[in-house]
Amino acid sequence: MISRHRSVGRPSRTSLDALQDAALTLGLDSFTLAAVAKEVGVAEATVYNYVHSRDELYRGACDRLSAGVDLTPDPATDTGSWMDYMDAVSARVVPLAATHPGFTEYLFYGPFGPETRHIYSTMVAEVMRRRPELDANAAYFVTSRTFMSSVTTASFPHLQDAGTWLRHSVMLGMEQQIDAGKPAR
Repeated sequence: MISRHRSVGRPSRTSLDALQDAALTLGLDSFTLAAVAKEVGVAEATVYNYVHSRDELYRGACDRLSAGVDLTPDPATDTGSWMDYMDAVSARVVPLAATHPGFTEYLFYGPFGPETRHIYSTMVAEVMRRRPELDANAAYFVTSRTFMSSVTTASFPHLQDAGTWLRHSVMLGMEQQIDAGKPAR
């Protein structure tokens, strides 16, 4: 994201963080730049001092959501398996996706910002640490499919149990293939 800072003149009346917060408050799937400007109390033209487009603000707000995802194992349920780790992290993303319609689409299609790339690289590294026979490509496949199966149903509260079932089914199937010496390539 490009952020322009003026070195002279009046102090800034907003910030990129405030604009992203407004986009999150208004709804990732429906905000407009005019509505964001109104929400933070600035002219719409001021928004363009911080972002070039709605899409840029959307991606930035989604990346900020990603930054808040806890990537640590859950000590209460972690047995050291990659499935326990991915289950814990994936389950933390579901409420974000459910609360912020539009976040799921970002996670599916990107393009990803640095915080979201950090999530994926951290999860891949942790899966590889827990299943050393997996190379980076196989670990990415295992990670991304598990993660995406979690958020697939997040926008539908009545299907959240189905999302957990889907995630567990996907992981069990992949684990059986890995155990059989057939990791994804």
